Amino acid sequence: MVYLDVLLLTNFIIAYFLLLAAGALSGQRAGFAHMLMGSGLAALSSLILFAPEQPYPVQVAYKIATALAVTAAAFGRQNLRRLLTAACWYAALNIVLAGAVLCCILHTGTRMADTANLTVYLHVSPLLLLGLSGACCAAVELGLRLFARRETPTKTAGLEFELGGCTIRLRAALDTGCRLRDPMTCLPVLVVSYPDAKARLPAAVTAYLDEWFAGRTQGEPPPDTRLRLIPCGTAAEKTLLPGFAVQGIGLITEKGVLGLGRSAVAFAPRSFGSADYEALYGSDFL
Repeated sequence: MVYLDVLLLTNFIIAYFLLLAAGALSGQRAGFAHMLMGSGLAALSSLILFAPEQPYPVQVAYKIATALAVTAAAFGRQNLRRLLTAACWYAALNIVLAGAVLCCILHTGTRMADTANLTVYLHVSPLLLLGLSGACCAAVELGLRLFARRETPTKTAGLEFELGGCTIRLRAALDTGCRLRDPMTCLPVLVVSYPDAKARLPAAVTAYLDEWFAGRTQGEPPPDTRLRLIPCGTAAEKTLLPGFAVQGIGLITEKGVLGLGRSAVAFAPRSFGSADYEALYGSDFL
């Protein structure tokens, strides 16, 4: 007996865990609403279990299409290469999860699964499925934290934004380990080295940041600015970086300035140790 509500809810939660892991492995972070959309679509795709048996090419095409649709709903369709990467990881994690479940029930005497149209329904507790999917996600996150090496930033881009009534232009480098987000908008944050960029900032902003990094009592933010406190965690410590919301950060190109949308800039108290750039951005920033 297959209960439809249990099937949909279980697949929804499993898909959420697997999309989190696929995003981590492909260097992408989706917003909560997009994750819900992707998980809901994945849950609905499992209903093909009840459909009449289809020709094998149709089954394969359906699985590929649903994997692409689920990852596109979660991570977007702007970059085909990143979409395919996320879809492949999502499919691979589904296979790993199925293998983990089969290993857990290998020695039982019950009929293990129903299959239809390349969709598998395993006769195990939904709690076991959810626990194993959460374990897969946790294993991916732990593995990335323990074994991933941060690449030395090399790719730089010219960026500009307005702060305190002044236009600030900086060179920024790609750092795949930079994953800071504005807690108000959940958008990626540009991290600026305060010592490297201090000479380009308005006087009111530098005075405020000098007070901040000196640890003295903070007054009101500079005029025409909106203060943001950006959570930042490293291997050594967890802290809050001072930052400011900006109307939009622009990418300086040969054909002009390309707007990247509304975001925020955070200021780090240390130099990045290079004369080639004053800021860092993550792989999901541009």
